[in-house]
Amino acid sequence: LEERKTPVTKFEREALGRHGYIATWNYELDSACYFLRMLFFFHESFPNHPVLKEREVKEAVSIIMDVWIAEQRHEEDAYPRGELFDCVHCGKPYRYNPAELKRKGKGTMTNSSAGLTWAGFRPSDDPCVYGYLIPANMFAVVTLGYVVKLAAVVWDDESMVKKARKLRQEIDDGIQQYGIVEHTTHGRIYAYEVDGLGNYLLMDDANVPSLLSIPYLGYDYDPTIFVNTKRFLFSKDNPMFHEGKHDGVAYAGIGSPHTKFIASSIWPMAMIMEGLVSNNATHKVVLVEKLLASSAGTGWMHESFNPNNPAKFSRPWFCWPDSLFAELVMSLTEACPRPEGGGYSIKEWTDRDNAAHVVQGSVFMKPTLSPT
Repeated sequence: LEERKTPVTKFEREALGRHGYIATWNYELDSACYFLRMLFFFHESFPNHPVLKEREVKEAVSIIMDVWIAEQRHEEDAYPRGELFDCVHCGKPYRYNPAELKRKGKGTMTNSSAGLTWAGFRPSDDPCVYGYLIPANMFAVVTLGYVVKLAAVVWDDESMVKKARKLRQEIDDGIQQYGIVEHTTHGRIYAYEVDGLGNYLLMDDANVPSLLSIPYLGYDYDPTIFVNTKRFLFSKDNPMFHEGKHDGVAYAGIGSPHTKFIASSIWPMAMIMEGLVSNNATHKVVLVEKLLASSAGTGWMHESFNPNNPAKFSRPWFCWPDSLFAELVMSLTEACPRPEGGGYSIKEWTDRDNAAHVVQGSVFMKPTLSPT
């Protein structure tokens, strides 16, 4: 009954899987990464909370790893098996919308021995040109490190520890072997997408995980390669880098093919990320001021905007950059950026005060308000 009431077309329902419960059937590697990060940060704040011991939580983590392992051999039509995989489309190779992915929805050819794990779509929802999205694989490496800790500390499962550690190493080795390319101008840089067969795509997309967000993700990157990569990202060699000027404000930043309908569009998300990975407090403040100006008086961060006319924007309300903007403002404190701390880290902003209102890590209580 719910699905019949959902205002979607036959194509959206049958080809994209869009209905009342999920947005699409598109497979994005970063989606599971965000779940694992959220789970780990929850554990950091509430290490003894009983939800962490729920069977379904551990099973969800196991499912994620099994999917990632299968997608390392996407070219071979590998798929995860086991009693947890009992969905409608389980037990067989999956195909996506053939209008978006080549080879009838399988995607372009990839190297199954590369160690990297496949993704059909970017965090922007756009289809990948090559199946190994490097920033997302970096994010997977980071979050698999979280799984290692959770498996050891929360679930006391040595087999899961070994499984996560092995997968993490395989993906990271793949990044080192296939995710770094030689640019004629900028030297060795991280590629955005590769296939493990020698083909690669040099660009960046504002959506996170992105190449710009590598330090923010927590990935153990090569400093020299990242400096080269960042120089490439903010140059005309990056097809998604755009510039413009309006009302005396000069804008420069990274956009996305997702909003090609707005000329030379810049995404506030990328400007925010530029600030989050910066250790220069003055630069952060300048970016905050430009971000406020780019909102065109609406009071919200938008998905994208025309740098020559910010009143031309997409999405009047987009909670993702709104949240990231708040995080950027939070990074502007006396303690951060700290030279000895290496700059801002999202982990520093776990709510320790709120954690104090947990009784034995299980009961959330409303804090007693102090008299004014």
